[in-house]
Formats: sequence, C-alpha cells, structure tokens
Amino acid sequence: MVEVISNRPNWLGSEVGMVLKTITVSSTSATSVTENGRKIIKSGTLITDTSLGKVLLYNDADVTDGAVVKSALYAGYYIDSKLPTSVSSSATDLAGHGLFAIVEPVTNIAY
Repeated sequence: MVEVISNRPNWLGSEVGMVLKTITVSSTSATSVTENGRKIIKSGTLITDTSLGKVLLYNDADVTDGAVVKSALYAGYYIDSKLPTSVSSSATDLAGHGLFAIVEPVTNIAY
C-alpha cells in the first residue's frame, strides 16, 4: 500500500501538556472521506473511544482495509476553527480530561 499524505491545517494549539493515547479506529468510528480512492478519517476528527471517551484523532487514519491503531489527542490544546468539524458542542466533555480549545487572535494590519 502506498501512503498518500494530504496537507491539512495545523489544528494543534500547543505541545504543552499534550497527552496522546492509542486507540483503534474503524470506518464506524467517524465519518470518512474518499481521497485517492481510499477511505480516510481526517486528523482532528472527534472520536468517542469506549475506554477514553471523546478524543481528537492525531493523524489521518486510512480505514479502507479495516480498523487501524492510531494516536489520539487526549489532553492538551487544539484550535477548533482548524478542525475538520467544530467540536465546540463537546468542549465541556473534552475539558473534563484536559483537552482545551484555544482561540487564535485575528491580526488586522492597518496601513
């Protein structure tokens, strides 16, 4: 299998306090997209793991051929506006185990 790397926005808010956990990701874990003929669950997708609860998938997961073991961000900081889909409705659950949204400042330069 050839690995295809797609450019995605950096949604990681900071490496400070970052805790990654291992999870099993399958095609039923979250909505996948088809890219280059492969079923991909995008990095930053909210996944509910049976033992960890709600986490953010750290890297893309290719689930075309079945379940894969991947890393998930369990604690740390993320930029909600850069995730594939906003997780603001789950912010309280995520904050419960140390996963917090940060807001990037908008820079307006007036000349």
